[in-house]
Amino acid sequence: MTPRNPRTHQRTVSAQIQPSDQYDSDIPLPPPSETLPPQRTNAELNLSVLQRHLPSTTSIVSIAPYAVVYFFTSTPPNGAAWEKSGIEGTLFVCRQKPESGNGGGGERYSVVVLNRKGLNDFICPLSGDIDFEAGYIILRSTIDEDGEESIWGLWIFEEDEGSSTAGMREVNARIIQDCAAKAAKNDANDASNGAIDGYGPRI
Repeated sequence: MTPRNPRTHQRTVSAQIQPSDQYDSDIPLPPPSETLPPQRTNAELNLSVLQRHLPSTTSIVSIAPYAVVYFFTSTPPNGAAWEKSGIEGTLFVCRQKPESGNGGGGERYSVVVLNRKGLNDFICPLSGDIDFEAGYIILRSTIDEDGEESIWGLWIFEEDEGSSTAGMREVNARIIQDCAAKAAKNDANDASNGAIDGYGPRI
C-alpha cells in the first residue's frame, strides 16, 4: 500500500532568543552602534526640574529636603497667628540670571518650595532683611495688589545632631539672609540705573 503524503500545515512561529550555556565563544562581541547617554547627577536633575518652574534659574545655592510654608495673618477669627498655606515640600534657594532690560544687571535669588500637596508652588524673590525667629525664616514680600505687605514663614524640618538634616534650619536661614543681602545691593544699583523693582511671591 502506497503511503500517503503527509498534509502540510502552515504555522506561524514567533522567534525567541533563549540564553544558552552549552558553549562558550572566544569571538568578541562587536561594540554597540550607539553609546548610551550619560546619566545625569541629582544636582543636574534638580536644576532641570527647577528651570521648568522658574526658567531664569542658573544654579542651586542650597536645598532643604522638607519645608512648610506659613503665612502671617492678623485678621479674625484667629487674630495674629501663623497659618499653614497648604504648601510643603522640598525647599530650594536659587540663583537667577540678571534681569534683562530696565537697566537690571545684578544676580537675583529666590526661594522655591515645590508643593507635594498640590499644584501651587511657592516662589519668592529675595531682597531686603530676612528674620529668623522661633524656628521660622520670615520673608516679607513687596506690597501686594491690596496695598498690604505679605509676611511668610518657612519652617524647615531638621533632626538631631548626627543626622543629615541636623542644623538644616539655621544653615538655610543664614544662606537665605546672605542671598537676600546680595539681591538688595543689586536692587539698589539697578534702581540708581533706572531699573524698576516690583515683584512679590508667586503661589
